[in-house]
Amino acid sequence: MKGRIGLRITSSILFLFSFILFLSGCILQRRSMHTLERYYDTMPLPETHPLAIEKKRRKIQAENPASSSESKSYNHGGGGGGGNQRILSTSHRQQRGSQDLRLWEQRQQQMEMELQREKERYRTVGYVQLVDDFTTVCSAVLMFNDLDRLGSKASRILVYPESWDMQLEISESQQKEARKILAIQEKTLNNKRKQKGTKKSKKNKKEDVPKQSGEEATNPLDPPPLLHQISTDKSPQYHTARRLLHFARIKHSAILLPMPDDMVTPLVMLNMTDYKRLLYLRNPAVIMKNMDEMLLHSPAAVVSAPRDGNGELSSNFLMVTPEHGELEYITKKEGTIPKDFGGLGKVVERIYANTAMLLPRWPHEIFTSDFFNPPAENTGSRVSNWIPSKVPKEAHYIFFDAGKKTKNGEWEKVPQPWKLKSLEEDVAPKCQLVQEMGNGEERWDCTARNVWKSLYDGYRQRRMEVCGLDLEA
Repeated sequence: MKGRIGLRITSSILFLFSFILFLSGCILQRRSMHTLERYYDTMPLPETHPLAIEKKRRKIQAENPASSSESKSYNHGGGGGGGNQRILSTSHRQQRGSQDLRLWEQRQQQMEMELQREKERYRTVGYVQLVDDFTTVCSAVLMFNDLDRLGSKASRILVYPESWDMQLEISESQQKEARKILAIQEKTLNNKRKQKGTKKSKKNKKEDVPKQSGEEATNPLDPPPLLHQISTDKSPQYHTARRLLHFARIKHSAILLPMPDDMVTPLVMLNMTDYKRLLYLRNPAVIMKNMDEMLLHSPAAVVSAPRDGNGELSSNFLMVTPEHGELEYITKKEGTIPKDFGGLGKVVERIYANTAMLLPRWPHEIFTSDFFNPPAENTGSRVSNWIPSKVPKEAHYIFFDAGKKTKNGEWEKVPQPWKLKSLEEDVAPKCQLVQEMGNGEERWDCTARNVWKSLYDGYRQRRMEVCGLDLEA
């Protein structure tokens, strides 16, 4: 008997505590719901959001009880003036709906206008690439590829000699069609990569591939047919260069500008007065940062550039504000504009040394030869705070200058990434023996060597992927 009484008492206590926990849970849940409701009531929403429209409707009803009564009479019916009330209520809702629709349309128009203004703003600035040899076209295309990867919205301009006779004239509608097909092919390729390793039927894999009528149907991604035969003395790389120029126009929306051979020089940018500011970056190189904002907001200066290792204005990184008559002034003063970069740099230095806006060399312009020199040697006009590990994260532009300075100060050639037979060749920077701060212990630092090798290896791979295997043919 005593055992049963104890069991009942224990059960009662457990039930009581369970009931208390249940009540406390209900109270907490209701408080949480009230908190969430208050949060959503105070949370700002777009005017076109359904909840915002509903809140606005309730507010109008609270401020105008008459409209609320009209709505009630419409819902419940009534005698006498019920029909008029229903008509008024219906017209009121129609008017409110048309107002909401007009507000939404105005919002959409404003957004479209803002997008158009932004496009026009970025269209006034651009990046310029110059090619004077068939072998340099791929390097220019790779620069545009970097800009796409970085999300640049500025224009891309590719200048080449008109004597090449590339015959690449096509209509705007043909360009749009080619871009559409390229987008479909890229989407299909991405789908195939996602499906790799899974068993899919051939029909599923080919469902997005555009169909062509007949085996002889032309692919818009290929250059247009030649209008006339080219001379037999053309380089065997003519067709590869032609393909890459067309690819730059379709893939990267590049503007192709054939120029007289003696005008294929960075200073030709001074004549491009349709643009607010232009930036020439010498290739081969890697663009590491999006410089659109620098182009849009830099102070007005005819020429802006960092200084090179000799203390002169660099002709590798040249930002220009086009002006009418500026190029004619230089031509009259200098006679002819040299095409080699050494002579071009001297012309820029003579004319703009006192008026150019100087840019800091770090982080705007880095050379691959910088990785061969110990930090203690980077003094004077060179990078004073040189830290190799910072280059991938902070550098804007890295130029492959195909060389290095020896201990005697002489210039020694280093193969370009695509000319290097293997990264195992003994041409990479050597590891440096450095002392640890604090304990003074010595260790081998291979940071410069590793960064240099990653730059070379990455460039080689991208060159093969973007330009194809027929480049060296």
